[in-house]
Amino acid sequence: MTLKPALELHKVTRTYGTGAQALTVFRDLSLTVRAGEVVALIGQSGSGKSSILHMAGLLERPTSGEVLIAGQNCTQMDDTSRTRVRRIGIGFVYQFHHLLPEFSAVENVVIPQLIAGATEKAAQRRAKELLDRMGLSHRLTHRPSELSGGEQQRVAIARALANRPLLLLADEPTGNLDPSTAEMVHHEFMRLIHDEGLGALIATHNIEQGRRMSRMVMLKDGHIHES
Repeated sequence: MTLKPALELHKVTRTYGTGAQALTVFRDLSLTVRAGEVVALIGQSGSGKSSILHMAGLLERPTSGEVLIAGQNCTQMDDTSRTRVRRIGIGFVYQFHHLLPEFSAVENVVIPQLIAGATEKAAQRRAKELLDRMGLSHRLTHRPSELSGGEQQRVAIARALANRPLLLLADEPTGNLDPSTAEMVHHEFMRLIHDEGLGALIATHNIEQGRRMSRMVMLKDGHIHES
C-alpha cells in the first residue's frame, strides 16, 4: 500500500531580495515526504536546509511553486489559515529546545495542546504519556533549568508531537548535544516518530544518522539529490 504524502514541495523556488541583490537559494525544487517515513535532509551550512524547513512549516512563502500538507495546498492560504494548519498539522524541533523557562516539563507539553483546543485533562494525559515514552516520567515537575541538555531536548520533542501532527520538521535536533547524548536522544526520537506514524523531514549534517532514516536526500547547489 502506498502511503499518503505528509509533505509535497512542487517546483519550489526561494529568492531573497530583489534586483542586483537577489539571492536564489534553490530553484524548481521538488520533494515528497510520506506518512510513516523519516527523510534526512543533508547539506552543508548555508545550503538552504533551514529555508526548506521554513517553507515546509508554512513560516515562509516560496517565491514560486507549491507547498502541500497532507494533500492540502497551503501556498495561497491567508496567514490565519496557515497558522491553523501549522498549529495542528505540523510539529517543530529545533537545535535549541526553546522551552518556556518558567514552566515545568509537563506544562511545556500541555500548553500547545491547550492553545489548540484540548481539555486540561486530555492535555495532561497526552503530555505524561509522551514524556514517559521519552524516559522522563521522573522529571515531569522539573523546570528546564533543572534538566540536562538531553532531557531538555526530549521535552522539546514531546512538545512537538503533543498535538499529533501529520508532519514533523526538525532542524539539527541533536546538533547542540555531546555525541553520546545526541545518540541516545536520536534513538528515542526515531522510535517515537515511528510509533506515531507521521512523516518527518530532519535536517542534519550527520550523515551517519541520516543513513539510519528511511531515506536520505542531499541539498547541493540548490538541487535535491536522492541518496
